[in-house]
Amino acid sequence: MQRIIILAFMAGAWGLRAQTQPRYYTDSDVRQRVVNFNVYGQPGTVFRRIGADLNGVQPDVTDRFLPRLTAETGFSADFNLRPLYLGIGVGQSWINYGHRFESGQTFGVQARYWAIPLRAGLVTHLSDEVTLEAWPNVTYRRAISFEHSDLVNPVYADQFWTAGLQVGSTVGITEYLSFVLMGVMDYGFNDLEEGTGWRDYTELPLFLGVRAGLRVAL
Repeated sequence: MQRIIILAFMAGAWGLRAQTQPRYYTDSDVRQRVVNFNVYGQPGTVFRRIGADLNGVQPDVTDRFLPRLTAETGFSADFNLRPLYLGIGVGQSWINYGHRFESGQTFGVQARYWAIPLRAGLVTHLSDEVTLEAWPNVTYRRAISFEHSDLVNPVYADQFWTAGLQVGSTVGITEYLSFVLMGVMDYGFNDLEEGTGWRDYTELPLFLGVRAGLRVAL
């Protein structure tokens, strides 16, 4: 009887050991995510940076810039080209801001642009469900509409480029679907208003926002 108990205990221990041993895979056994499809919304705001002249002298600024709510929505596809991801997308940007002069006069701008972002991503898997990601990007923007509260026919930049960075994380919902949350910064290289009569300095936009969306990985 004692021998039967010992043999049963050894069999049970061996079975438990077999269940807890790690299982190893070769690269060919691991499923590779080749392409990601993303849909996103990006609320934020815009600030300005005053451009210096050729001698590096900052001009006198006689107005106050008024940041207002901006937004962007879009779709993008990212391709896994180890060790980087490369992506391209299309979306629309809504840009709103204003100016207030020393006299108290205020005017606002409401603009809408097509956005075509190009980006490269560094993705670190913290676990099976969570990633940490950094995406440097450049975005081409083409004007759809531009409205000025005081000017009937404002002169504006019909296209401009921005460059920036997206940093954040994804959390897996299912095997293929993830939630994406990132902080976004984009710096513009063009003044949105061209030919302004009330200032002779360059006003470059700086966009800050939060991007949230869903990703399908195939």
